[in-house]
Order: sequence, then C-alpha cells, then structure tokens
Amino acid sequence: MARSSIIRKIPYFGNGAEGPDTTYVVDLYEDGLLKESRQLPNKSVHYANDVSENWDSGLIVLEESK
Repeated sequence: MARSSIIRKIPYFGNGAEGPDTTYVVDLYEDGLLKESRQLPNKSVHYANDVSENWDSGLIVLEESK
C-alpha cells in the first residue's frame, strides 16, 4: 500500500470577515487513489506538513481502512 499526499492552499470563506482568507487542504492518496481531503482552517503550513507526514508514514488510519 503506497501512500502519498499533496498540500494545497485554497480560498476560505468560513468565518465571514474574521479569520484567514485561505486555508490548507491535504489530499491523502493510497495506491494512487484519493482517499480523503482534509481541510485545515485556521492551521499553519507546519500543521499541514505534519498531517502530510503522518499520513505518508502510516500514523493516520481512516475508518474504512480499519
């Protein structure tokens, strides 16, 4: 089972005038198929990198994978 992830930055309109105008999304792939896209509102790029690394190393387990 090969895992990979991609970090994207997208527009974010969740809090109206408050909060950031962009947010990070981490796309989680397993064997080349997109398994989940995690939106990370109000999180830093460092947090997004941690999510990506945790997925790639197998620390994150999705409900359907259990």
